[in-house]
This record gives sequence, structure tokens and C-alpha cells, in this order.
Amino acid sequence: MTMHRTMMMAAVVAAGLAAPASAEDSVTYSGWLGTYDKNADLVQRLQDEFKARTGAELKVVDTQYSEALNQATVTTLAGNPADALHLVAGWVPAMQEIGGLEPLNDYFTEEQLATIPEALRDAVSVDGKLYALPWVPGPIQPHFNRNLMIEAGLDPENPPQTWPEFKDAIMKICALPDKNGAKIYGIALRTNQSPNSAQWAIPVIYGFGGDIHKDGEIDINTPEAKAAFEWIQDITEAGCSPKGHGYSESRNTFGTGHAGFILEGPWGRGLIKNISGGALEVAPDGDVWVMEMPKAPDGTRKTIGNPHEIAMSSQAKDKELTAKLLQLLIFNDEITTMYYDINGQLPTGSVPLLKQGAVGADPYSQLFVNALSYTHDNPWKNAKFNAVMSQIAPQLQNVVDGGDVSEALAAADKSIDRLLSRD
Repeated sequence: MTMHRTMMMAAVVAAGLAAPASAEDSVTYSGWLGTYDKNADLVQRLQDEFKARTGAELKVVDTQYSEALNQATVTTLAGNPADALHLVAGWVPAMQEIGGLEPLNDYFTEEQLATIPEALRDAVSVDGKLYALPWVPGPIQPHFNRNLMIEAGLDPENPPQTWPEFKDAIMKICALPDKNGAKIYGIALRTNQSPNSAQWAIPVIYGFGGDIHKDGEIDINTPEAKAAFEWIQDITEAGCSPKGHGYSESRNTFGTGHAGFILEGPWGRGLIKNISGGALEVAPDGDVWVMEMPKAPDGTRKTIGNPHEIAMSSQAKDKELTAKLLQLLIFNDEITTMYYDINGQLPTGSVPLLKQGAVGADPYSQLFVNALSYTHDNPWKNAKFNAVMSQIAPQLQNVVDGGDVSEALAAADKSIDRLLSRD
């Protein structure tokens, strides 16, 4: 594609000025947007807007989240995938590895793509090619129970700024007496033997100045990872975080008012409201609020994300037409506003849209918007990321149960090397 052709295509998609499609033309989206009843009006609006702008039909294939990656993989290998694929960031490397995704750089202007933070774009890029657009960003940030902080003699207006301060606050809340016959924990960590719990330990590794890889090579047996796992072990051994809890149990512990902190994304407000039955209000002066991820020793902040992505199949029937759907989802203020109004989550990775209207005026949302620049949605851009997490998970469980941290990390490193040495 020539540079002139590329610039023309991007400008046409951005402006929504392509010639109307013929009546039989359509674009197919596969994902879980329509699997939630609350999104029925949003899906209809999206279909109507797409039809008005292009003359083409938008066909929606409802696919449960739990089946979405398998569906995308199987249909891609069979040669009949949907044109637009609803993914999460961790699935993008796997889909790209099998040749299932179309690079998107040529379908949007540089100015448009630059409105999405570089860290989010880098997470779904390979060799400078962008393979998905961040759709529903999900930075992970600590939520805290203001009431428990006050009871423990802490100032909720000045939450912890470093990981040692964070640990100190956790231990002080943990020392509070039981409530309603149940223990008060300092924090509700994810500590069960699952890849998800291993992934949720990565922000702690970041917090001690480490990473899980260097120059593309996985290395979990480092001084920084050791300090992070010792931080987790100190807290769990002191009984200040439940042992063996996954995401559901940790959320229930926090949502019922029995933990001082939890690591959650922008969906936390809705979860806490539902779990508490409305007893806990998430607001700047309410029962629960959000703080920034504590600083690493060098003063920087870094966290993981759990975002939705929208991608174009490499086998899309009409790629320019499919790009116009992606344009609506990510860069259209009316569609993104409607998504926010219905779901209460960040509705796009485009920062200018996140800074205006209702989402721009929402202090809760803006705490997560401000975290986008240091959010790493794919801590390791590789199709085997989840498999690597599954090798770390047993050793995280070992550490939580009181095992030697150095031995656990060495064992994890060995099992990861063995995994990655296979074809």
C-alpha cells in the first residue's frame, strides 16, 4: 500500500465519508457485548449508526466471554472468522501468532492513534504494528475502605505512597478487632493456585523495581521478585490477607467490609455496590475510595491492566468497512458516552474522549484515566504468557503457605525454562 493510499484510507475512515456500501454488504462482530441485557440499546444504536454511515449491516454474533478466545481461534483456523473480534489484551499475542489479526496502523491517522497512551498501544503491538485497539481500559489500582483506615488511626486523605508504607497500613488495619464475628484483614489479595493470582502478583514485583522479563526472556528468580514475594508472605503469614482466595473470594471479603484494601480495576465500583448491597458507597468522601499504585524505589508507578480490545480479523471480508466499525467503537463520542452511561466503565482508550462529558467529570473514572500512562496490559507479549503464569502459581501458593521464597522462585524459574524449551 502506498503512503498516499494509506493516508487517504485513514482519512476516509476517520471522517466516516466512504461511499455507501451496497445493500448486501455487512460486517460481522463476534464478542460478548450483546450477551448482557443492559447493552441491548447500545448494540441497536451501534447497528443503526453503522448502517447510517456506511449503508452496510452490522451483524452481531453473541459469544460468551468464556468462549470468545476459543471461538476466534477455531474460526480463524477454519477460514471463517468474524470481521471484528472482541478480545482481551492477553489474547492478542496468541491470535497474532496464528496470523489471525490485521495490522491497524494504515486504517487510522497517526493523530487518532496518538490519543491512545503509548503503553496501551505497545501492549498490543508487534514489531511496530498495532494489532488491536484498547476498547475498555482496565488499570488495576488499590481500593481502600476509608472507615477501616480511620479506625486504624490512618489518614484516608493521605493513603500509602510506597510499598513499605502500604504494608504498614495493611498491618495496622489487620490489628483491628473482629466485626460481626468475622476477622478484619488488612488486604484481600488473590493467593490461590491459579494463573490469575500469579498475574495479580506482578504489580508487587513492579513495586520493588522488578519485572518478569528482560529483553524478552522470562526471569522470575530475581532480587526484586524475592522482595515482592517476601512482602506477600509477610502479610499472609501474619494472617493479614486470607490464604487460598481467588478473585471471587477476595472481592467478597472486601465488599462485605472485612478488608482494608483490594487491587481492582474500574469495574470495582459496581462490584462493591452489588456485593455490599449498597452498604458501601464508593466516593471521595464515601466508604471506599481509590489510591494510586504505590511507588517503586525509583519513584515511578507501574501496574497491570485487564482491558477489552477490539481487533480486525486478517480475513475480514471488507477491511475498510470493518475499520469503520472500529472507528465508531473507539473514536465516536456518542457511542463511547452511551457505553459509559450504561456500564460505568472507561469506554475507550482515546484519552480526549475520556476527559470530556460524564466520564471526564467522574473523579472515580479519572483516577484510572490518570493511570493509563503507566499501565502495562501485557506484562509479557507472548502467546505462552498464561502458561508461564500457571508455572508461577504453584510457587506463589508455596510462598503463601510459608515455603522458602528463594527456593520457590528457583523452582518457578526452572519450570518456566522447561515449558519454554518445548516447541
